Amino acid sequence: MQEVQQFEANRNKLLGIAYRITGSVSEAEDIVQETFIRWSNADATEIKNLDAWLCTITTRLSLDLLKSARHKRESYLGPWLPEPLIESKHEPEAAHEIDQTVTMALMVLLDQLSATERASYILHDLFNYSFNDVADILGQSVASCRKQASRGREKIHLEPKHSIASVDKHQKLISAFFKATRDADSEALLKLLSDDIVFHADGGGKASAAQDILTGRGEVMPWFNKVLSPAFKYFEQKNEKRSIEWFNGLPGLVLWQNGKAVSAFSFTIVDNKIRKIHALRNPDKLKFFC
Repeated sequence: MQEVQQFEANRNKLLGIAYRITGSVSEAEDIVQETFIRWSNADATEIKNLDAWLCTITTRLSLDLLKSARHKRESYLGPWLPEPLIESKHEPEAAHEIDQTVTMALMVLLDQLSATERASYILHDLFNYSFNDVADILGQSVASCRKQASRGREKIHLEPKHSIASVDKHQKLISAFFKATRDADSEALLKLLSDDIVFHADGGGKASAAQDILTGRGEVMPWFNKVLSPAFKYFEQKNEKRSIEWFNGLPGLVLWQNGKAVSAFSFTIVDNKIRKIHALRNPDKLKFFC
């Protein structure tokens, strides 16, 4: 029992590492379960540092899966987004805290890094492992890990990855976005978007979505004007409900039809304008909300 408690004390951190590397909640859970199995079968006398041992197994399993996932993703239809990491529905809303280390915007940027850049950055910058520890975990030199983390950091810092707004302001902009789309009010919507807005939708070939990442008002607004037309069903009103749900460390907007989530929007707010919209439309990923 005590041994299981030792593992459980590390579970959330291991899930956090695996999710940030793979972008998949379901795969992260499988990886942590495999880590548990290997730990259960290991010789305890050979494990000098349990935290380091568990992190090493989880990280290496995650990197192995990432290589396979990236190969499969070459045939993915349209832009890809990670599976949503959803806050516990059993917690009162007041218990939620903004977590800028797991936003959709950051996860998308992490996906653009090489595997070693991603792992080095996540372990050092997000989980505070020393570069000596990172080198042991990845089986590389300290200098190499330091360089890889630096490269990853430089690439990530080129793009906004945080919402620079209070929770109240964030939720007000979400509500304004929903009202503008519900009312097909292009003028109101335009006022909410920054000049360099980025719209990134993931339908996975299973739901209607923009087939390319749209940048700037000149690309985003024509697309919204099209999908807000009565003939298009992207924002269908029939039996539709909306809710603000916490996922990936921020409140987002979820649209529901007949009790099923059909769209989930995550927003990056900069200077009181919507700078990025990440829209989940793939039902395989939306199932996590149900």
